Amino acid sequence: MKTIWICIATGFLLSAINSPNPTLKADKTQSSITYHCVHPLHEWNGVNKNIVCVMSYTDSTNTIQKVAMLGKVADFDSQNSSRDSHALEVLDGIKYPNVTFSSTAIVASGNQLKLKGNLTFHNISREIAFDALREDKDKEISVSGSFSILLSDYKIDRPSFMLKDMEDKMDLNFTMVFHK
Repeated sequence: MKTIWICIATGFLLSAINSPNPTLKADKTQSSITYHCVHPLHEWNGVNKNIVCVMSYTDSTNTIQKVAMLGKVADFDSQNSSRDSHALEVLDGIKYPNVTFSSTAIVASGNQLKLKGNLTFHNISREIAFDALREDKDKEISVSGSFSILLSDYKIDRPSFMLKDMEDKMDLNFTMVFHK
């Protein structure tokens, strides 16, 4: 089943990129996305190290043309199985199992990147923009950055604890490592 999911995800991502340039796939052993949530009584993180991410890269100009990412909601781990089960329920993870991002524009200025694209979460697609940092070492390209989303933008009812809702804002940090 895992192999089938990876084939479907890779096909989706390659079609999202739709570029004649070589495609590099992120190394899952070095890549991850982390979310950070806040409730008045506590804060927590969840990490997904099972991200499928590909980028269209032009070696001759050393430029990233496009990027696409797919992650499963169920693969985020907060180190608390009860919280993760509840998150899967709140996020309708069975009905909407994936989070995807597909770039529409990437502007580089030295090692600084400005990305714009469509983030689809909870079956709602919204355009987002964020900054990232590119680092090249030997035959490796690392792209890292952060951005925030509002759960209300994706029509997600925030869970509550002790009659208090968690904050609407969710911070996301990512690191994707590609080998040339």
